[in-house]
Amino acid sequence: KVDLAYSQNNVKILGVSGGVAYGALGATHHSLHDIAVLRTFPGMNIVLPCDARQTKKLVEFLIDYPEPVYVRVGRAAVPDVYENDDFDFAIGKANRLLDGTDLTIIGTGETVYHAHQAALELRKYGISVRVLDMSFIKPCDEEAVLKAASETGRIITVEEHSQYGGLGAMVTEIISENPVPVKILGIPDENVVHGSSSEIFAHYGLDAPGIV
Repeated sequence: KVDLAYSQNNVKILGVSGGVAYGALGATHHSLHDIAVLRTFPGMNIVLPCDARQTKKLVEFLIDYPEPVYVRVGRAAVPDVYENDDFDFAIGKANRLLDGTDLTIIGTGETVYHAHQAALELRKYGISVRVLDMSFIKPCDEEAVLKAASETGRIITVEEHSQYGGLGAMVTEIISENPVPVKILGIPDENVVHGSSSEIFAHYGLDAPGIV
């Protein structure tokens, strides 16, 4: 808090294997509260890239970025969300992967892929879904969240983190003056079940079938 955020030192923290990446090693090895804590530090930036291409752009960006940044990445390989390098990447900005009018699903980090797959499945049933890749938790894209609330009227957030203090909490804080229904998908206030990361995602409904 003092050496990085308060002092605004040019330090980058790489949090590897965040969330439930350590799977069957159990609750003692999971990191489900890091974002909640670091969000409260003034001047701290928080980023969760969703795939290898976005991570590459992030690293290139961080070379010349002077502020402290916490980067959270997983442990295993993840599917590509972006098919090529032709996409925008800017601090504090969300990327709209799909547009829709009935519902918005907002993901961050590894959950973005599952959010996108869930939206594609829902479209088969005539549900028009907007998908936002919220890689930057802090600073966050408040404009994108407010537009999603006003234009689609419903929001689902999906995060590999406690339901308290993370992406879902951030979204509800942003729209609190003009609220719409928000469903927060994350880890409830309990010790996480044992299993592989994919099994844990399925148990808590963080994968595409669970979101649908």
